[in-house]
Amino acid sequence: MVFKIYPSIMRIFSSFILLFFFQVSFACGWYESAETSRLALFKSEREGFLKLRYFCYSANSFHEVNMVSNKDQELNCLEWQKKIGSKVTTDDIHTILYETDSDQFQAAYHTNTLKKVFAKNTFIATLLLPKNKSFFDYLVFAKQLEYNNVPNSKWESWNSIKSYQENGNTVALGSYNQKILKAKDSFLKQRYAFLILRDRFYNSDKAEVIRLYDTYFADNKNTILEPWALYYKALCIDDFPLQNYLLSKVFASCDDKSYAVMLHYNFKQTAATLNLAKNDEERNMILILESLRNPAPDLKTIKEVYKLNSNSVYFSFLIQREINKLEDWIFTPKYSVNKVPAVNFDEMSWYDNYEKAKEENFNKDTYYLRQLRDFLISIHAKVSGEQKDFMASAIAQLCFIDDEIDLGKKYVAMISDEANASIQMQKNIQLALVALKQDNLQDEKTQNKLFNYFNAIEDLVENDNSLLKNLYSLYRIASNEFSKQGDKATAGLLFLKSDLKKEGSDSWYYNPSFYSYTGYFERYATLDDMDNLIALYQKEDKTPFEKYICAGTTAPDVNFYKDVKGTIAFRKNNLAIAYQVFASMPASFWQKNYEYRNYLNENPFVPKVLQKEKERKFNYRFNKAEFIAKLIELKKENTAASNLQLAHAYFNVSYWGNSWMMLAYDWSSSGGENYSDYVYGEDNHDAEMKYQNSNYYRCTLAKMYYEKVLELSKNKEEKALASLMIFECNYYDYYGIFAISDTERMPFKSGEEITDFYSLYSKTRTFKQYNCPLLKAFIN
Repeated sequence: MVFKIYPSIMRIFSSFILLFFFQVSFACGWYESAETSRLALFKSEREGFLKLRYFCYSANSFHEVNMVSNKDQELNCLEWQKKIGSKVTTDDIHTILYETDSDQFQAAYHTNTLKKVFAKNTFIATLLLPKNKSFFDYLVFAKQLEYNNVPNSKWESWNSIKSYQENGNTVALGSYNQKILKAKDSFLKQRYAFLILRDRFYNSDKAEVIRLYDTYFADNKNTILEPWALYYKALCIDDFPLQNYLLSKVFASCDDKSYAVMLHYNFKQTAATLNLAKNDEERNMILILESLRNPAPDLKTIKEVYKLNSNSVYFSFLIQREINKLEDWIFTPKYSVNKVPAVNFDEMSWYDNYEKAKEENFNKDTYYLRQLRDFLISIHAKVSGEQKDFMASAIAQLCFIDDEIDLGKKYVAMISDEANASIQMQKNIQLALVALKQDNLQDEKTQNKLFNYFNAIEDLVENDNSLLKNLYSLYRIASNEFSKQGDKATAGLLFLKSDLKKEGSDSWYYNPSFYSYTGYFERYATLDDMDNLIALYQKEDKTPFEKYICAGTTAPDVNFYKDVKGTIAFRKNNLAIAYQVFASMPASFWQKNYEYRNYLNENPFVPKVLQKEKERKFNYRFNKAEFIAKLIELKKENTAASNLQLAHAYFNVSYWGNSWMMLAYDWSSSGGENYSDYVYGEDNHDAEMKYQNSNYYRCTLAKMYYEKVLELSKNKEEKALASLMIFECNYYDYYGIFAISDTERMPFKSGEEITDFYSLYSKTRTFKQYNCPLLKAFIN
């Protein structure tokens, strides 16, 4: 998550406050990174993709990875095994070279306890044999140098390690050269040479780096050390096209330096770099490097790469990137809260005229999708093995993005049962999409199929949490499809499941709160939806699918949902249902949950607008059922006095009153978007405008009851108060339209009520209590 400072005033009682229980009235805003909200469903991979994961399509500069390739380390261990004997296991070699801290190794060496400390390690046992002394001496020297390379993290151990360095804290260049020259074995010569080359690089001795590479590696490339050494040589060359060319050779030859290569590759030298390529293979690698950093449509390059090597893993990876681009351009605006792609080249074009830009970009992206799909279909029969399964998966995904479900099913069926686990996972995602798009989602068989598909993917997340992005995307689409088929209960649970996966993949821990469990439903559910949700919550013999969607998404208390149902009923002025629901809840609920105790804590029958700040008391014990019962009773009485209380109550449950939380779960000082708007993807202002026949913002019901007071009452005090409050309702109606919305401002025109207040009722106690010079200024 990212915090950002905005210049505008935020909602004083934003749901950010209510969800996380601290107050932020100004400046500090909340937003998600574009990468967090980006949708991505396609994750088919081939063997060899691991080194490329940094370059998956991403809104960030580079994709975050949770696993990296250790292929180079394995190759180095194999080289050692080949040199000193097959009885030494590569695991033991790896343990010493890559897992053993230099402190630990040197301490054991200088106390002659290597055999004891590494008692079961075949690598150490073999190196300690007299015949392998030269190899052992190299390892000791390498571990000594390893210690020298990170002195800042070793300062606390100087005393215990004693003096392991030659000539102080560094090893002199002459010592290096002497060790290289004394080494009789070419294996050791190269390894000593690599150590000095790397040391000289970090000491900015470019000429020596180049000399060492040319002397010991240029004509002897049959080692994993060669591309490592070439990487350092490349960075010592000032000719950028040549540097690029050498870096492309490093990228092609090893995994370990792939990310580092991309950090240094100069993308402004494309043509000059291509001119240095000696053959199609080298030209192909340069094209691939260029494409790996291209966020725009890149089918032209992909076709060139295919011509040069149709079975290339790099070609497959570029296809994955291209599909992820299309998912971002098409899915992210459709299903995410941002409504624009995560990677956006011209942001202003979206905001100048969003609907126009959205349509134009959708048409353009769909056309490009079909070009890419048709190309892949044309080559599908020409590829084989893992590549063929990958291509079938890719074509199917493009079909599903374009809602070509039947054609997508055809290619899903072509994925063999022997396809790797990644492609099989993608197949489950695609079969889930088929069911979501074509089947009756209320059918138990369909739901069981979905459960199996979802569950199969969930099982893989434990070993690869990068799949959380795919689950977030899949559940977001699933939520949308259930919603379209009228099942808001399931849709809401899937929406929260999607959010949990999204937040779980980010850098902070997401703990659902009251509003997390209820937010979707208070915005989108009907009373029937809430009945279905409550019934599902209380159902004892849930199906596997029902258990699955409820796991981690349902509130800890069914009364969370009852409160939402009662609130929806009250918004619709259905007092009977609202009372029935609230009366079925514990009376203590509103004292113990959410922020009710902090925002439903004043007398709802005393208009907030008439109270001075020092007169307000916040110790009222609010009970929603009792409040609704009181309204029902007052309506039955239908007297001037009862209508006055009703009017006060409806004013207070409006946006402007002290009991707004009877209708809403957050409050805004500006009417702009807040945290909950961000989570659910739209400004809720239009929906709020309809609460209680527009009473929430426009005080329509409050005004109606105040007008009844004028009609029924013969008491000047009541009439004076009703006249004053009608004026207040009119003013807040005006203020709500022109201050909260974007409507063009018009001058406020007061009605006759304020005139009557200053003429007919000027002798009343009410007039004396509430008269002020500002009020009189509104008389037209």
